[in-house]
Amino acid sequence: DLKNKLHQNCNTLRFLCSEPLSVQFSMWNKNEIAIPRGDDPRIICFNWINCNSGGAIDDDGVSDMHTVVIPIAGPYLLSLGCQLMGHSGGIQLNRNKKEKLMNGGRSDIVDLNEDDVLEVYAEGGTKFKEVNLMGCLLRPRVFITPGTTM
Repeated sequence: DLKNKLHQNCNTLRFLCSEPLSVQFSMWNKNEIAIPRGDDPRIICFNWINCNSGGAIDDDGVSDMHTVVIPIAGPYLLSLGCQLMGHSGGIQLNRNKKEKLMNGGRSDIVDLNEDDVLEVYAEGGTKFKEVNLMGCLLRPRVFITPGTTM
C-alpha cells in the first residue's frame, strides 16, 4: 500500500523538494536511552536536527528538541525509526499528545493539519538508541501560486 502511495506521488515529491513551499525535517538522537520499567510514557528529545528554513522545527541551535509543529497542511511522508535493545517496550509517534500515528520502525503517508504537533513517546521499560523521525510534505492542501497572496 505504501509503495503504491509513493509511486502515485513521486513526481509531486520531486517537484516539491525544489519548491519554496516544501517542508522537510529530520531529527535524531544517537544516544542510548533507557526508560525505567513501570514509568509512564516519556517524550523523547532529539539533539540532531535538519530542517529547511521556516519549516516545522524551531531550532535555536542550543536546546534539545522534542516537538514538530506542522507549518503547511497536507499529506506527509513520515518515518519513525530506532534500534531497540531488548524485547520489551517500544516507541510511537503521537499527534497533538493523544492520537497515535505509528509505532517505531514504520513509514507511512499521513494527512496532517496546519499547527498539528508531533511528538515521539517511549513506553516504560524501553531501552533503545539511534531514534530518528523524518518527514516530508508531499503536496500542500492549498497551493499558493508564486507571486500571489491568500
